[in-house]
Amino acid sequence: MTASGIILAVVFVSLLIVVHEGGHFLVARWCGMRVLRFSLGFGKPLVKWERGGTIYQIASVPLGGFVQIAGMNPHEEVDPEDPAIYPNRPAWQRMLTIAAGPVANYLCASILVFVYFMAFGMPTQFKPGIAMVVAKSAAAKAGVQERDLLVSIDGKAIAKADEVLPIVRASDGRPMVMVVKRAGQELTLTVTPEKQKVGYRIGVLPAEISTARRAAAFGESAWESVRYPAVQSVNMLGGLYLMIRGKIKAEVSGPVGIVKAVAQTTKSGAEEVLQIIATISIALGLFNLLPVPALDGGRLVFLGVEVVSRRRVRPTVEAAVHTVGFMLLLGLLVFVTFKDIQGCFPGK
Repeated sequence: MTASGIILAVVFVSLLIVVHEGGHFLVARWCGMRVLRFSLGFGKPLVKWERGGTIYQIASVPLGGFVQIAGMNPHEEVDPEDPAIYPNRPAWQRMLTIAAGPVANYLCASILVFVYFMAFGMPTQFKPGIAMVVAKSAAAKAGVQERDLLVSIDGKAIAKADEVLPIVRASDGRPMVMVVKRAGQELTLTVTPEKQKVGYRIGVLPAEISTARRAAAFGESAWESVRYPAVQSVNMLGGLYLMIRGKIKAEVSGPVGIVKAVAQTTKSGAEEVLQIIATISIALGLFNLLPVPALDGGRLVFLGVEVVSRRRVRPTVEAAVHTVGFMLLLGLLVFVTFKDIQGCFPGK
């Protein structure tokens, strides 16, 4: 990774956070709510300025961001007759405001994919290949690289990406010969599967890799770019389901890991950067829609209960639930960030 790649990665990830929080901000303003603060990061402000009654700031801990809307904190002293505070707005406006962050990420991903289709064309041919190689895995040690096309494994020709896992699983850990095609040349590699809790694995994510493209019309690109976030969200949820069931190894990255992945991709050109930024934007939107306390999805659950029961959940109860959720998520974030930093120093 180069210094310029890391800087670009930090900028790209920060922009995705701004997009997410900007969605909340714009819809809150449109719904007549008073926004007190728009922050990129948490903790002590490094830079801040005020405009239109809102304080904009860049904070010292770059692990996300937030928009502070008047009245969202139940311990905040507010005028109950003030129409500009969050709890005094109709439920549908509050739901729109909360949902606007993930929607903004999906919209951002659609725009990036549209630019990708118009600039590089629509994929028309796919072949089984390697979408990701886990660091320090058996495949990484053998020299397997991302976007390698799969020819055969253990003497068996590969026609589809989903044929890889059964072959690896049946190896019982013995070394296997893997033939891949890279830059038009076939390479023969020897990889030794490693035994994990879920069976033998080599540390790759097989996928159908685009190998040919054609020029795309404006209308077709627009339609496919709108579909793309939905299709990818379904795939991500499927992967999450398999992860929960223990069918695949849990691989979770925090901000450091994400920046590292983007920084590595910057060496491959604009095409790869557009793809990974769109994917991260979709993942950010989907993650925030999960019905987990402290996330946008958790807040939407409480609003849904309010709409159905026509009774508002006690603010102190909701705040307590979100606080517990926030602390658990913060603990998870610290853990994965530590693992990400540890991964930056192999052998340490």
